Amino acid sequence: MLVDTHAHLDALENLEEVIAHAKAAGVSKIITIGTNIESSKKAIDIAEKYSNDDIKIYATVGTHPYDGRDEIAQLGIEKCLAPIKSLAGSSKKIVGVGEAGLDYYFTTDKKIEKTTEQEKSVQRKLFEAQIKLANAVGLPLVIHCRGGWDEIFDLLGKTGLEKGVFHSFTGSVADAQAACALGFYVSFSGIVTFKNAKEIQEAGKVVPSDKILVETDCPYLSPEPFRGQKNEPANVRITAEFLAGIRSASYSEFAQASMQNAQKLFNI
Repeated sequence: MLVDTHAHLDALENLEEVIAHAKAAGVSKIITIGTNIESSKKAIDIAEKYSNDDIKIYATVGTHPYDGRDEIAQLGIEKCLAPIKSLAGSSKKIVGVGEAGLDYYFTTDKKIEKTTEQEKSVQRKLFEAQIKLANAVGLPLVIHCRGGWDEIFDLLGKTGLEKGVFHSFTGSVADAQAACALGFYVSFSGIVTFKNAKEIQEAGKVVPSDKILVETDCPYLSPEPFRGQKNEPANVRITAEFLAGIRSASYSEFAQASMQNAQKLFNI
């Protein structure tokens, strides 16, 4: 059985059908992720409403560095995280804090503005605050990183985060090794199946079997051959099968290891 360790079920419709598809694909547990105050509340509601004997659904609560920026601008970091902290203790379905981290854009695409130094500073402060929150409530941190790998490792080293996962990993082999050296788990989404994701695939080969996780990040990042289509938890099996293949492992061995890792990290 598989665990989809990172899904955005609040962004999907027809959840009964989605969950049935996941069950048929061999998924036994799904963690739906909070990215701001409102989505964190929705994640808890979904976990409590749709979890059943066949598929257990859990939730995280947190503030994404990009998705939560309007709240941060309005409320400030302290007032934004106060309700997140309250939510963290509001339900037994909550198994993590996040997603939190750094989201730096280095693009010439005119539709996406480059992250300013001021924005980076706010993101770093927000990330540090959520590291402290995760430690305070005794939950693992779900870490988002786009760019800024050196900074994120530096912040993690300084703040003493006890447990967490780098979700939808897009770094290098060296980044994966650095994450594992700090004691964190590394989770792979459908991106690892993309034909142009050779560096991520190499990272997928070297992460130790006791540190690797799988996810969909649905409704985004559908694996090949469904790239560009709306993703759902059932597709985590495709990613798991791909990773097993490039690691020269059997699917059953890989599925068992990743499931045990998810259970250990999130206490599920």
